[in-house]
Amino acid sequence: MALSLHPNISVVGAEAAIDFYVAAFGATLVTAVRAGGLVVHSDLTLGDTGFTVAEAMPTFGSVAPTVDGPTHASFTIEVEDTDAAFARAVAAGAVAVEEPNDGFHGGRIATVRCPFGHRWFLNQTVEVLDQAELQRRVDAWAAQSPGTTTVPDPA
Repeated sequence: MALSLHPNISVVGAEAAIDFYVAAFGATLVTAVRAGGLVVHSDLTLGDTGFTVAEAMPTFGSVAPTVDGPTHASFTIEVEDTDAAFARAVAAGAVAVEEPNDGFHGGRIATVRCPFGHRWFLNQTVEVLDQAELQRRVDAWAAQSPGTTTVPDPA
């Protein structure tokens, strides 16, 4: 069996989150399991990738991000048209974090925050870079963006 990664997303309001991911990103709901009126497990697909959305259950160690607080992870969706994907997500209720732009990494990228607190990058590959060129561009970006490559003091 081949290994694969299957993210599990915890949210407050799983039913609404599933509807949002379908409307905003074109996900497909495969199955949903409910208990006590809450989605405790669901399987969705986005392209050839599966992911799970479930109601946060803090008593089991599953918590959701707050809508405007920090997130523990982010998700990247490879899209054919960043501008169209961004417009679709915002129209469905996502908050625009970063408008579509051409990134140093060879992609046209935009960032949104879903109404359930997760951060999503929408990336369209427009230029395929070898490792040396990517590193050259990262170094140039870091040189002109002071503080982006330092870890903040937790105190």
